[in-house]
Amino acid sequence: MRVIMDTDALIKITKSSLKELITDNITVNIPGTVKKESVDEGKVRLFPDAILVERNIQKGRINVVKTKKKGIVEDIIKNLQLEGGEADSLRLFHQGRYDSIVSDDQKFLELVDSVGIPFITPAALIVYLYRMHKLSLAEAHKYIDKIKHMISDEEYSITMEELK
Repeated sequence: MRVIMDTDALIKITKSSLKELITDNITVNIPGTVKKESVDEGKVRLFPDAILVERNIQKGRINVVKTKKKGIVEDIIKNLQLEGGEADSLRLFHQGRYDSIVSDDQKFLELVDSVGIPFITPAALIVYLYRMHKLSLAEAHKYIDKIKHMISDEEYSITMEELK
């Protein structure tokens, strides 16, 4: 599976200690703006996650892909009032062959869904890895518990139901 990950999702999978397992099993791509938001700005603010993400980029576990502005996509971005990493995630999706956008920003996911782009949340990635037999049920529960405080109660409940 080839995905585009936004800043919010990248930070959540890093905090959950899932980044390596995800990048071992899923091709993770980020636009340069997401790198800027998560690594460059994160390092300035002394966020330890920024160093971890940067190391994964340097090791080739996370691919930074340059985005290009294209006619109709720019109209969509303008109409949806997107900017930064979210706008570039949408641009990148339209540039290549990606399976989905990974985000946990509900407003962004609603916008992405409204234009027919498949999406997945970090919690749903845990379910995916469990179903692909990359995680045991106990491991999946452990990782969900690590991000429980970062996701909505509704998403937590849905995820736990999916793991039954």
